[in-house]
Amino acid sequence: MKYYPAFLDLRERPCLVAGGGPVAERKAIALFDAGADLSVVSPTLTPALHELADKGKITYRKKIFNEHDLTGMFLAVAATDDDAVNAAVAHACRKNGVLVNVATAPDAGTFIVPSVVERGDLLIAISTCGDSPALARRVREELERTYGPEYGVFLEKMALLRRRLLQEVPNEEDRRKVFQALVDADILYLLRAGQVHEADHRIAEIVKAIAG
Repeated sequence: MKYYPAFLDLRERPCLVAGGGPVAERKAIALFDAGADLSVVSPTLTPALHELADKGKITYRKKIFNEHDLTGMFLAVAATDDDAVNAAVAHACRKNGVLVNVATAPDAGTFIVPSVVERGDLLIAISTCGDSPALARRVREELERTYGPEYGVFLEKMALLRRRLLQEVPNEEDRRKVFQALVDADILYLLRAGQVHEADHRIAEIVKAIAG
């Protein structure tokens, strides 16, 4: 099966996790970190999910899932320890047009969650379309060795610079040349070596040379 790759903007989107165990916790925290308006439905919760609920950061419904829990939801995850409940969640989501991931049976859902390398705002997603999770894990480990924390630091600097240049450099082509030159320069190597001050100086040189 071929999947359509996409990165979803879940900020303030209503999302549901059915389940309250360790697997559901991982799924829920990933959605929470992405800014989702998160609800969890389960008779029980892990301590970490309880803490989020107690602080009002997620909505907790202490009950067994039913179809009404999907009202208004954009996306759902079935992550209970009961295959029948997970199947019911998947069926209800398909019926109601809600995107659904089934943790224990990916093919039963409408999307799968890839293996991810995360370096700040750099997200590299790896999927074998379910054919070999072991290969996906191996590729992820190789990418983790190739793309270190310096990529996250670089993107932090680029985000700040982009906001500044949008105000100071009206010509779009000049801005494009600046960012291409920054990627092609030795800034990532300097950051990897811990030479942050030198990297900042190099960025300033390139911006001045191209955009004045």
